[in-house]
Amino acid sequence: MPSNVYDLKGELPTAEEVRDWVFTFGCGQAYAGRYCVIHGTHDEARAEMFKRHGQQWSMQYRTEEDAGVETYGLKELR
Repeated sequence: MPSNVYDLKGELPTAEEVRDWVFTFGCGQAYAGRYCVIHGTHDEARAEMFKRHGQQWSMQYRTEEDAGVETYGLKELR
């Protein structure tokens, strides 16, 4: 089971769970203050994120709330 997902409720996804995943970018990175959403299992979404952005991103979350989209005013990268 993946353990590198931040979830406010402390729940971990199952390996087969297909959903929208929220990825954020860190300070000093090209897309700081933004996030993107990728659909798939945990591993599929993570692999796609690496394909699109290499290692230039910060965290993977289950929901926009967990990622702090509203709290921090993050804008979706399209």
